[in-house]
Amino acid sequence: MVFPVVDSLRSIEFGTPGESRARLVDFIINGNKRATAGLLHDYVKEGEPLEHVGECLAMVDNDGKHVATLHVTRVEVTRFADVPDEFALAEAEGDLNAADFRASHLEYWTCAGEEITDDTQVVQVYFDLLSHRLRELQPNDAEWIHRACQDPDIQRWTMVPRPYTREHAESFVVDRGGELSAYAIVSAPTNEPVGVAGLHHVRDGVASVGYWVAPWGRGNGAAADALRILRTIIGHTTQAHTVRALIAETNVASRRTAERANFTMAGLDSDTCPDGTNQAVALRYEIPAH
Repeated sequence: MVFPVVDSLRSIEFGTPGESRARLVDFIINGNKRATAGLLHDYVKEGEPLEHVGECLAMVDNDGKHVATLHVTRVEVTRFADVPDEFALAEAEGDLNAADFRASHLEYWTCAGEEITDDTQVVQVYFDLLSHRLRELQPNDAEWIHRACQDPDIQRWTMVPRPYTREHAESFVVDRGGELSAYAIVSAPTNEPVGVAGLHHVRDGVASVGYWVAPWGRGNGAAADALRILRTIIGHTTQAHTVRALIAETNVASRRTAERANFTMAGLDSDTCPDGTNQAVALRYEIPAH
């Protein structure tokens, strides 16, 4: 049970390749499946850590394509005999109670060659389905980035060049504007890019992040999803202990976005943030990187 990395996240596969996986992916994207079960000894055998609350996972389909991002909300390990009704319902694979779960999963795991007893340790992972995912920037992103950065709000609250030219966009998709990393925020249902999120730098254990959302992508939680995913990427790829977003005190919408992603306001910063042609007091919004 190795977790290949896809779009800088640990990936997660459901069922067995073929019809089983396609069915379970559909249960998540179009249904109410919000949990999955694994065997603890598989994690131990492969040297993989358990999923943790707050982690984002790249769900892949039969072709290994990242089709949705899952946000882990709860992880529990219990004996096979003690898996509760609550989990069976959240797994939403037709089991209506714990007895159903034990019967169906005993058959599945036994067919896969596992020896299951009442004492077998089962990892129960609960998750939410995010509406957006992140992916690496591509050369053809320059067109929509150029279009988005004509928006007055993006120019007001960020440090994008003014005026913002097509040449600026083409340079950005190549060198990320000097950022450590930059990603397109993509709507999962439509596969349309709606914004950019990235990591500015890591200093003294603090990872500084930023984001913007195009006018056509606002109102659907894109920035909050991006912050949740960035936190996981930073936790996996850097030694940072804290993720920080500096937000202008006057930028009420962005402050609410950070709070929706469970960042907390940690005080004033010595730097300032743009508010149009002025500079506003910068507030530190932070969350642990792990």
